[in-house]
Amino acid sequence: MRRRILPLGLAALFISPGFAQPIPVAPAGAASQGSTSASTIWSLANSVNRVHELAPELRAAEAEIAAREAELEQSDAWPNPTVGLRADNRLGIEDGSGGSGFTQFAFSQPLPLRRLARQRAVAEANLDSAYENRRNRQLLLERETARVFHALQLAEAKCQLARERQQLVAESPGAARKAGADRLVRYLTPLERQRLAILNEEASQAVIVAEQELQNARIDFRALLALQGDAPIELAAIMLPQTPADLEVYVRKLDAHPALAVSRKEFEAAQAGIAAAESQRYADPSLNLYREREFLAGQRRNVTGIGVSVQIPLWDSGNSPVAKAGAEAGRAQAQLATAQRDARSSLAQAHLRLSRLLEQTGQLRTNLLEPAREVYALTRRGFGAGELNVLALVDASNTYFDARTRHLELQNECVLAAADLRLAAGIPIIDPTQEVAP
Repeated sequence: MRRRILPLGLAALFISPGFAQPIPVAPAGAASQGSTSASTIWSLANSVNRVHELAPELRAAEAEIAAREAELEQSDAWPNPTVGLRADNRLGIEDGSGGSGFTQFAFSQPLPLRRLARQRAVAEANLDSAYENRRNRQLLLERETARVFHALQLAEAKCQLARERQQLVAESPGAARKAGADRLVRYLTPLERQRLAILNEEASQAVIVAEQELQNARIDFRALLALQGDAPIELAAIMLPQTPADLEVYVRKLDAHPALAVSRKEFEAAQAGIAAAESQRYADPSLNLYREREFLAGQRRNVTGIGVSVQIPLWDSGNSPVAKAGAEAGRAQAQLATAQRDARSSLAQAHLRLSRLLEQTGQLRTNLLEPAREVYALTRRGFGAGELNVLALVDASNTYFDARTRHLELQNECVLAAADLRLAAGIPIIDPTQEVAP
């Protein structure tokens, strides 16, 4: 029976001391993109900055601010006066001269009195709410950028790991021996050869899946940052977040959260709207000035007068708008209370999740990844010495690479949990003055 052989060079590869050393996490993107001095190394911070510069969501927020500013300017404007002219033939009839002419000039100016100040209070609260809404949208965009950015980091790292694993499997004893290869051989049973073939195909399929995920992640990243389709992408290395500060440190800053500030300003605007509705129950009184041409004492004379017109609330008391404004204020107050309750709950959950994920990541690295690496190295040595079979090597390899994959996934969960905590606490990543020290 013809035997399959394992060249000595491949056995040395399995048992080489340098191969058993810890494998660091390389900068995501380095495996496929390469590092060039001309390309930008994208970090989360400069990715967020670019999104803030280009995002249509922020342009919509800016448009809302402009609209609220226009409302504030309009709230101080007095109503326009009314000018009236009248021409008739009354004077010609009275003095017998006939003909017609202008007989009255009238000027009427509505007097807003208390209404303007109350309108301005509503407009100011709405403008403040628009500013806070822009800040909140910036936080939401930062969270979305973090999701896309870290997804690309994870996809790059997984693709690099899959290719590394495929390279090791491809250099298997099942490969054809080249001419001049080492004559030292090792017998492989048909079952072992088949197992290695299956392992090789599994590694190839894993690379295909990893590359597809990487391409999807790149598409999302380019779309969010408005990058050209052929632009090189080089990301900073995956970095675990720091241990968060105590929960109460974040709670003390929670009142300044933009989402809560939006609800608070909406409540203030609704409260001011009650006073504005009360001032608008009746139409503004009007000051009326007029000059008329009359036939008095046998002569045509000019008559000047002044008057005030006030609406009489016979049919419409104006109570409904006030009641509606009061109901709107009650709804805004309830929404504020709901937002405060949910914000505290979200903050506590985000803080707990990040703390536990960091602890879990440390445990996995200490109790699983490092032991799996040592077992893998010992198994390679045993396989090279002929003490262990291929299945033992395959099992050790699967355990080790699965542990590395899970470690990458936990790192990704940690950085996403840190992004959730920043969003829950209202801390933007691009404003270091608001960072909370652990």
